[in-house]
Amino acid sequence: MAKPLVSIIIPAYNVSGYLRKCLDSVLSQTYSNFQVIIIDDGSTDESPNICDQYAEKDRRFVVRHQQNAGLSAARNVGLKLAKGDYIFFLDSDDYLAEDCIEYLISLAQRTKSSISICPHYECRANNLRNFNTTREKTANLPVEKAIKNMLLERGFNLQVTPKLFERCLFEQSPKIRFPENEIHEDVATTYRLFLRSYENSPNATIAFGATPKYFYNIRSSSYTNSKFDERKLALITRTDEMCDQIDQIFPNLSDTTNLRRIHARFSILRQTNDKKLIKSLSSYIKSHKTWVSKNPEAGKRDKLALVSLKMGPSIFRTAWRFYELIFK
Repeated sequence: MAKPLVSIIIPAYNVSGYLRKCLDSVLSQTYSNFQVIIIDDGSTDESPNICDQYAEKDRRFVVRHQQNAGLSAARNVGLKLAKGDYIFFLDSDDYLAEDCIEYLISLAQRTKSSISICPHYECRANNLRNFNTTREKTANLPVEKAIKNMLLERGFNLQVTPKLFERCLFEQSPKIRFPENEIHEDVATTYRLFLRSYENSPNATIAFGATPKYFYNIRSSSYTNSKFDERKLALITRTDEMCDQIDQIFPNLSDTTNLRRIHARFSILRQTNDKKLIKSLSSYIKSHKTWVSKNPEAGKRDKLALVSLKMGPSIFRTAWRFYELIFK
């Protein structure tokens, strides 16, 4: 039986200090039937030369150089060039365990799933944290359960990595693409692929493997860790849009989606110093406090955040930082 072709899409922008490790981890894969599409998104460092070097020594690597257009645009170019039966996204400052692709392919084929997932390691200054803190074992999840786990970040989250998708999920009409010229592109995209899997077959399942195979580097210079600006407000817009669509198909997930809406507001509230925005966010959270206080899905962090917000935004931010220091 022929092995399916996997298209690995890697956007690269000024990551010369990380790129070789990323690409070497692809070269070291135990699964060899892949196509690597590297989109150099207008890098001004040595990244373009590094990309070309790998393409010269391995015909499976394809490089496209373009003017800087952002992560979503780069991924969308990769989707146009993809020829694989499956799509896998890899960020150029991250890297893979040598059997990552084989692990995900095996999960997908064994369970006949159009999506397979594994947890990731969060890498901070050479310290590794296994994102799968739920002790969830390898499972074949109904789509509704998979979406619930994703929204609650039980074993995996809304990042498009590290997930293996059948390419047909992107190409069916209307095509699914990443929204360009904005951030939080994964919040706007990943759940749509899950929903499409369900629309194709109500009995569809999502394969989850409990072993982390992806190493996610958390950099202080990344956009998610950068100073707040108004583009980050897309998190709220895209979260509400996502939750509205999930609620229509899976109304039993309302506790989960309601909590996710609050999480989006918590996230912005702990970053912004804009008084008008702080007032608006605080008012929304307080008016929907039952979504946390009486929500069976709410955790200790959520309830601590709600209580501390009553004492003011500065206390809220301090309590949030304290919680992360203790429990992360």
